[in-house]
Amino acid sequence: MMKIFITMILFGLMMISCSESTDPNYDDEISLIENLGIKDAISKANEWRSTKSNIKSYVTTEELVIQFPDSREVRKNLPSNEMYVAIAPYINTTHTCSEHYISTCKAELVNKEFEVNATIGNNIILNERITSLDNGFFELWLPRNQTINVKVSYMSLTSGETIKTDKNSRTCFTTFKLE
Repeated sequence: MMKIFITMILFGLMMISCSESTDPNYDDEISLIENLGIKDAISKANEWRSTKSNIKSYVTTEELVIQFPDSREVRKNLPSNEMYVAIAPYINTTHTCSEHYISTCKAELVNKEFEVNATIGNNIILNERITSLDNGFFELWLPRNQTINVKVSYMSLTSGETIKTDKNSRTCFTTFKLE
């Protein structure tokens, strides 16, 4: 009789543990992202790239999209006066890209310091040292609806490109070959 009782208790415990969901609950992450400003939300997506790789994120010219494994997603609008661009200068290898996938894009020059200069006509809008992230990209917030000349230097190598920041533009630039 005691064996049957113990067996029933063990069976009941096993059923309870098997019925619990093995999927994590993403309510905290969703709430966090919803309450962050766009720039902080993009920073959090960059952090999640290595700490929560099952959360997918990308940036269009209009919004940040974060997709959770439970099929929910959060969309956050970019500012009306600024556009986000991710740039991955390279020496040997690159990939094609038009929308920057924060969660999966990977570039060659990780955690490297670059001299970055951006101009609109003769006006300098950016002239600073920027370190690439763990994914090999560095991120810029540029004025919208402009044609901007961007020059990148790394050691004795340079590259430049003209970037447009309108709704039909790219957010991922992997074409800056350093020579």
